[in-house]
Amino acid sequence: AGSGTLDRLVDTARDYARAAASENTLKAYAKDWANFARWCRMKGAEPLPPSPEMIGLYLADLASGSGPFPTQSASRPLSVSTIERRLSGLAWNYAQRGFALDRKNRHIATVLAGIKRRHARPPVQKEAILAEDILAMVATLPYDLRGLRDRAILLLGYAGGLRRSEIVSLDVHKADTPDSGGSKDQTCPVHALEQWLHFAKIDFGPIFVGTSRDGKRASETRLNDKHVARLIKRTVLDAGIRSDLPEKDRLALFSGHSLRA
Repeated sequence: AGSGTLDRLVDTARDYARAAASENTLKAYAKDWANFARWCRMKGAEPLPPSPEMIGLYLADLASGSGPFPTQSASRPLSVSTIERRLSGLAWNYAQRGFALDRKNRHIATVLAGIKRRHARPPVQKEAILAEDILAMVATLPYDLRGLRDRAILLLGYAGGLRRSEIVSLDVHKADTPDSGGSKDQTCPVHALEQWLHFAKIDFGPIFVGTSRDGKRASETRLNDKHVARLIKRTVLDAGIRSDLPEKDRLALFSGHSLRA
């Protein structure tokens, strides 16, 4: 009776553990296990109990790009993040079967470290926005309230070489007086800022705030710096900058840092 009670408790605990994981995660983990079990069979090995040596070979196969199975030729190597996810899936599956997988075992840790050194993607160097680029970008913006605000953000950020967090942190005070002296109104950051402050009726507090959905009213809520990053990416695409590249690569090249670069 005691053994039966213990088994029921184990089953209940397993049910709670399953409920804690999302359905999508469970599906991914089940697929990870099926993939590994098939790989083991192709190698004449068994997936149970866990063998750090076999798992290390499996991870190396996933990263090789030659395909983990003979029927899979010239498959693309998996990314480091995907391989780590596969390893997490194996660890979870082993735990459900009463085994512990030591990810720090040298056969696993050494292979994983080598994969990271060889296959981890270097950070993409953000491309600088040139003067002609910023002109093309602001030309894509409308002249409603939201467009006035975004034009001021781009021109001021570019002229000052400001970080996106610095841009959205700017405040205006009662004692501030406009001191215009830029070039053409369409490209002058001072004029753009004055236009925004005038039509948004801002004379105190955060300079760059949100607008209503119809773009006709300014709110009192300071913009998040993520808005600057999204604004840059959107106007880069709209202006056709680096149109020789695929859209994904263009988006990866430009960020909030591009104003400063």
